[in-house]
Amino acid sequence: MQSPTDPRRARSRGKLLDAAVDLLLSGGAAAVTVDAVTRVSGVARTTLYRNFPSTDSLIAAAFRRLLPAPEPPPSDAPVRDQLVQLCTSMTRLIQDAPLQQSMWGWLAMGRGAGDDDEVGELRRGVVDSYAAPLHAVLSTAESAGTLIPGDRDLAVAQLAGPVVLARMIGLRPFTAADIEMLVDDFLRSRLAGEAARHRAVADS
Repeated sequence: MQSPTDPRRARSRGKLLDAAVDLLLSGGAAAVTVDAVTRVSGVARTTLYRNFPSTDSLIAAAFRRLLPAPEPPPSDAPVRDQLVQLCTSMTRLIQDAPLQQSMWGWLAMGRGAGDDDEVGELRRGVVDSYAAPLHAVLSTAESAGTLIPGDRDLAVAQLAGPVVLARMIGLRPFTAADIEMLVDDFLRSRLAGEAARHRAVADS
């Protein structure tokens, strides 16, 4: 029996992923079928299922290989500038990479994900690529006292969510001015909301 680190299994998995990525790029997720992947890769169906228990698992692994990462902003810039630069980089990836829209739509269809499967790994990869840089900027600003602590996952939804939604349903692309407004609204609402809560606690 081949072990998970067996070089033959690694080569087979690599061929399967290469084929799945090529099919994904040329025809979208619908083109990544077991028959197509085994035909293009030259790898047997039984070997495919030893590496990927389902078509969703294979598609998720292919998406994950193509998952880009936003360009991190300079850490010494003011928090507003860091957020604007990071959101600009994320917006460019979301709007200018056609495969990103396909990935968001595919994940939004409710693909099931356990802790160890490829769909779960893709979801965690998306978090690492998009949420982790925002978390880092917000965490540093909170530690420095320049931003009142708040829900960082909600912040990711507030900053990246509108761009993803606009891309998925076909609204006009976000401009540089839109991104600045998005960041400024987020900063105002965070500070105003936290300040209001602090006042309410103080007055009670």
